Amino acid sequence: MRVRMAAGWPVGISGVRTDPRTKGALCPLGFATQQLNWHPQRLREVRHRGRAASWGEAQAALEKTLNEGRVAIVDGRPGRAASTVLQAFAKNRNACYRTALAPETQALAPYAEWTGVAASTLGYDLENVKTIVSFGASLLDGWGTPGRFTRLWSDKAAGQADPQLRLIQIEARLSHTAARAWRWMAIREGSEAELAAGLAHVLVDEQLVSAKGPLPFATLEEAAAQTGLTTDAIRELAHTMAQRQPTLVITPEPNPAVAALNVLLGTVGAPGGIVAKRKNSDSPVELENNTTPYRAIVLDSTVPWDFVPGTNAEVFRFAAWDGGGSTADWLLPAPGFLEEFTDIPTAPTAAIESYAVAANLIPQAEGTKTLAQLLAKIDANLPDVEKVIHSRCEELFQAKRGTIFAAEAMPVAKIESAAKLEEQLRSGAVWVGEPPRASSLKIALKDWPTANADSRFDDWATSWSLPVFPSLATKLYQESKLREASARRQA
Repeated sequence: MRVRMAAGWPVGISGVRTDPRTKGALCPLGFATQQLNWHPQRLREVRHRGRAASWGEAQAALEKTLNEGRVAIVDGRPGRAASTVLQAFAKNRNACYRTALAPETQALAPYAEWTGVAASTLGYDLENVKTIVSFGASLLDGWGTPGRFTRLWSDKAAGQADPQLRLIQIEARLSHTAARAWRWMAIREGSEAELAAGLAHVLVDEQLVSAKGPLPFATLEEAAAQTGLTTDAIRELAHTMAQRQPTLVITPEPNPAVAALNVLLGTVGAPGGIVAKRKNSDSPVELENNTTPYRAIVLDSTVPWDFVPGTNAEVFRFAAWDGGGSTADWLLPAPGFLEEFTDIPTAPTAAIESYAVAANLIPQAEGTKTLAQLLAKIDANLPDVEKVIHSRCEELFQAKRGTIFAAEAMPVAKIESAAKLEEQLRSGAVWVGEPPRASSLKIALKDWPTANADSRFDDWATSWSLPVFPSLATKLYQESKLREASARRQA
């Protein structure tokens, strides 16, 4: 983002055309983000079960739980410098570091299970795909990296009868993405796995793909009966998928039966498909569904509001805004937009590594703290976020790979020092790694998988309540029909 300041305060937001990932595209929320800091729902005081409290009370309560049992520190955006602080605290205090992975990353879980490669290190090579079959993923509503797919759609498909990039949206309702897709196919709610089974039969039986493997027990006729489509419609869709490849199938949540179509299409580990980033780090451990053994759960502000752990443990939730209906015992006000100095690791679903630094352009609001700041009050031996960012800039410089995108693109190998590289990042530049290479992600499916979607997130495009939107973003979102009226969504 490019932020316009007046008298030390942000007054306008625009995209940055030199950004290699989005080319300046922003979602409506992005254009009005600076208004969020003054939203009526902004958290400005510590709350304990509905009453006003203090940071001292919250710290004492957290320290008490650390002495009484297991505590889970939950990170919603692993890979940040602050994540290093949370992990260090968990290690020092015999707590558990857990993550609440974004739904887009959760959708990659089947491939992680089949290949042994962490889901957080997998991504979609959208830039090289020719046909996308989306099983309900809101690709034109900010899915993944906001602006990334919008830019690709604008360049390769918008307004074209026979676009370079075909988007086939399979969804029960006429969503914004379905309305603007190259083709929309309406199926019965919850019948995605059955449609995948029918498509698999056609792809293999009619030799549209070279892959051999297990086939689902459900027949094409049974798939048609379950989905509400005709057998001819399913057969035609399978031929369309095979016609212009690479073809990539995307789901909004983990659905192994649908994910198996990418195995048949040969797009796992191939250009225009599911690829592994260069860096293959250890997979972060997600917060367990059974959280009964925990004495307390601490949710970082990066954990979305609609992520609710099913637990009787004491819950500490950091957030900048009150989304309503919280079951947390403690609500702890966190810094808002542009109030926190932080770094930005590679976005979920991205196929290429990236790294950026977000400066705190305005002072941190009085009475707010980050989780890292509170933990530092408890453990003085924790690393400092700014020093971790400094170390990461040094690592990027020493590796001599990738490119820095500022006003002009410059290979890291040509930058004179780590200090110069860090200076550019602090001024708004973005580091981007090397394009993904085809990798040997070996998959052996013995049996056709069944759908076992398990996500504690709702689709943000349909569940995020309007009160957390700034007024201008709400107006843009509704008038542009990016967000449908509640009655239409339920139709």
